[in-house]
Amino acid sequence: MKINSEPLTIISAGQSNIDGRVPVKDMPNPIKLPISGCHYCSNYTPNHEEGVFQDKIEQSDLSADRFGFDLVTYYYLTQVAKRELYVMKCSEGGTSIAPTGEGGSNPRPDEKIGHDHWTTEIDKLKSPDHSLLLQFKQIIESCMNATDNQLTVNAMLWHQGEGDRADFSQEAADNYYDNLKAVFKACRKFANQPDLPIFTGTISHHSTQYDPKVEAGLLKLAKEDSNLHVIDLHEENLLDNFHFNAQSTLFFGQAIYNEMIGQGILDAPTLALKNYRTY
Repeated sequence: MKINSEPLTIISAGQSNIDGRVPVKDMPNPIKLPISGCHYCSNYTPNHEEGVFQDKIEQSDLSADRFGFDLVTYYYLTQVAKRELYVMKCSEGGTSIAPTGEGGSNPRPDEKIGHDHWTTEIDKLKSPDHSLLLQFKQIIESCMNATDNQLTVNAMLWHQGEGDRADFSQEAADNYYDNLKAVFKACRKFANQPDLPIFTGTISHHSTQYDPKVEAGLLKLAKEDSNLHVIDLHEENLLDNFHFNAQSTLFFGQAIYNEMIGQGILDAPTLALKNYRTY
């Protein structure tokens, strides 16, 4: 991918660690809001169904006054690398890529689980309204239409996997590799970029929702897909039983920024970080 000074465009998706679980009040230096220079449209922002971008990211644009690692990456792209940025995002906590995995959205009192999923097997969902992939597609298409299809997607940020753990659904864990491969293929199609670089990370081994089969599926796919870049986060610390704390969230977002530079998506100095592995 050529380095240039044109605006960067990112699509972002996944479950809770990208949806955001660190309270804004605990935001570590140097990250701060608002983030100017970032045109932002997510399933939490006003009029996202019409593809309306906010001209900066403010606290009111986030999930319940919380942020995820992706916001860290947006900060460095705009405030340090000084790049104009467009972001199209869809996220929801507690969601799986399998129809049998954990479902997001608050269920009715007589139901044990929600029904929102990232699965490509939309016909297996309770309703197409519960398809997060279709919601993501709608956001991307609306944003593209609103900008007269002038945006070219440069990268995708993703984090997910806890919702497919075996102690919730053995079938979801067993099929994680195939399901994730199908989800990434769909997202690349939405972006009209069959080789779109995707940046993600593993689940911390401190998480009570860590599943070795889910991790193995992700790493198998990374070995086969040269455009999938996975940050090793197995030692990162948490704020509760399964969400990255503020410092781990900061590191994750910074590492993705460095990886984007390393992959030639932008030309900028890398950050000085602790040693880490990328698959």
